Amino acid sequence: MYSIEILALMLCIFAATTTSVEQSWCDAQLCGAGKKHVACNNDGQFHERCSEDAAMIDLRPHREFILHEHNKRRNFIASGKLPGYYPAANMATMQWDEELEYLATLNLKTCHLDHDECNNSYRFRNVGQNLCGLDRMRNAPLNVQSIVENSLGLWFGEHPLIDSSYITEFRVARHLEKYGHFAETVVDRNTHVGCAMLRFTNPKYPFLYIYNLACNYASTYAVGVQVYKVGEPASGCSSGANPKYPALCSIKEQYNPNYN
Repeated sequence: MYSIEILALMLCIFAATTTSVEQSWCDAQLCGAGKKHVACNNDGQFHERCSEDAAMIDLRPHREFILHEHNKRRNFIASGKLPGYYPAANMATMQWDEELEYLATLNLKTCHLDHDECNNSYRFRNVGQNLCGLDRMRNAPLNVQSIVENSLGLWFGEHPLIDSSYITEFRVARHLEKYGHFAETVVDRNTHVGCAMLRFTNPKYPFLYIYNLACNYASTYAVGVQVYKVGEPASGCSSGANPKYPALCSIKEQYNPNYN
């Protein structure tokens, strides 16, 4: 009996040790071969190329607005109201994710508006990303909601460039950069989003503020995979529809945002 108790104790210690292994942004499992994660060995400081007045805008007061701007557009296409596109059977209602927001912040702090080489997490292995840069007169009052609304409008406004055939089986054309933002906003398994905003001055245009917005998503589109499942709005939602966005599933709906 004594030896059995010792063995059980050893097994418990082993289990505690293996489950408490620290997760690292430098874990090779997060990225493909030869790719560097945006958070790997990143101290969170602004890159040396950034202007002296570069500053992050606090989006915490605007999270609900950003979610609404996404979900109202997702509800619009999921309901079948967007001309040329079929309704969606089980499109997720987006929720805010602070980890995705953190990774979006690191992207912007490079002060180079370009997609990350890798920004996956242990929960979200295929993170999607939309970027946008807008300018405003330097003496104009800051209007975060206007910038967000304009950015989402540009992304969703790409829908005339493709058609429903890209939804049922996504494919890449040479002008992907002109329609990929729209596809990203309507991936049905995009359960979460986290965004960040940067303000800075370009020395060439000292009378303007540049605002860069980055939004990271739980999942992304993939070649040969449907962007969303076509069907009667919310007909495939096992948890029922969202009362605020009736063409989307409730926030209790379970999804696998990863392709594995």
